[in-house]
Amino acid sequence: MLSVIRILDRYVLAELLKPFLAGIGAFLVVMLSNTLYLYIGWIVEHGLSAATVGKLLLYSLPAIVVITLPVGYVMATMLVLGRLTRDSEVTALRASGVSLSRIIMPMLFGGILVSYMAFELNERLVPWTNSETVRMQREILKKTPAPLVKPNLFFAGTNNRYFYVDRVEKDVLNDVLIFDLSRSGFPQVITAKKAIWDKTFWMLYDGMMRKFTDKGYLNYEAKFKRMELQLDLSDNADYFGPKSIQEQSSGEAFEAIKKLKEQGQNVNGMLVDYHIKFSLPLATFFTSLLAVPMGIRFSKFGAFIGVACSIFVIFIWYVLYSFGRSLGASGTVMPLLAAWNQNIIFGLIGTAWLVGINRR
Repeated sequence: MLSVIRILDRYVLAELLKPFLAGIGAFLVVMLSNTLYLYIGWIVEHGLSAATVGKLLLYSLPAIVVITLPVGYVMATMLVLGRLTRDSEVTALRASGVSLSRIIMPMLFGGILVSYMAFELNERLVPWTNSETVRMQREILKKTPAPLVKPNLFFAGTNNRYFYVDRVEKDVLNDVLIFDLSRSGFPQVITAKKAIWDKTFWMLYDGMMRKFTDKGYLNYEAKFKRMELQLDLSDNADYFGPKSIQEQSSGEAFEAIKKLKEQGQNVNGMLVDYHIKFSLPLATFFTSLLAVPMGIRFSKFGAFIGVACSIFVIFIWYVLYSFGRSLGASGTVMPLLAAWNQNIIFGLIGTAWLVGINRR
C-alpha cells in the first residue's frame, strides 16, 4: 500500500504540473500585456527604447508571478480533479481502499509548496525588482523637460535643498516652499507664488527669502520679483518618507512601520501591505482548499466548467482582497484581518466542504 501511495503522490503532482505551468504562462501574458499598456504613455512621451521597456517588464515579472501562482494552481487543480473523476480514476482508487482525503492530499501539499515558493520570491526578489523599477522610472523622468515634481509632498534635490509644492500645472509650480540646508545652522527659507521651468533651471516669481541666526531668530528677509534656481535631482534624490512596503523585505518594512508609528503617523495602510506580504503568497494554499471540493463537485460538467469555476474562485478572492485592503487602509478593519480576510473565508468554506464530501 505504501508504494501505491507514493506512486499516487507522484502521479497527481505530475498531472498538476502541465496545467499549472500553462495557467501561469497564460496569465503572465495577460498581466505583462497590461503592464506594457500602462507604459505606452511613457514610450510615446519619453521615447523609451526597446531595451528599456524590456528591462521594466523584466523587473515587473517577479511581482506578477507571485500574483499568478494562485491562478495557475487553482486552474490546474480544477482541471486535474475533473479529469480524474470523469475517467473514474478517483472511483477506482476509493474502491481499492484509498480514502478521498488521501487522494487530494498531494494537491494540498502542492498548494503549500507553491505558497512557500511564492513567499520566498516575494520576500527576497520582489522588493529588489520593485526598487529597480522605481529607480528606472525616476531616471526616465529626470530626463524629461521638467524635473519630477509632485504636489503636497516634500522632495529632495541637490545641494541639500528640500522642496514643497502646493499645486503643479504642467511646467508651472504654484506656492513653492524651499528649505536650503547648504549652510550650517537653521535653513534658509525661500517661498514663491510660482515657479516656471526654463530648460535648465526654475525661475521663481513673487517670493520671499528668509535667513535665521544660529538660535533660530530671523535676521534677514527680502522680497524678490524673480529668482533663478537650479534644481537638478541627484542620483540619490528621493521623495521624503520611507520606501514603499513593496520595495522592502518584511523585516525592513516592520522596522520602518515601527519608526513611523513612534512618530505618531497613521500607518494603517502600511500595516495592511505588511501583512499582505504573508497573506498573498499563502493564497495558493487557501484557494486550493476551496478549489479541491469545487473540482470534485463540478467535475462531471467538463473542462470548460472547470476553467470557469477557477476564474470565479480567483475573482472572488481578489474582490475580498481589494475590499479588505481598502477597509484596512481606512482604519475601518484591523490591518491584520483586512489582509487575511479572503484567506480565512476561503479556508473555512473549503475545509467545511471537504469534510462534508469526505463523509459521503
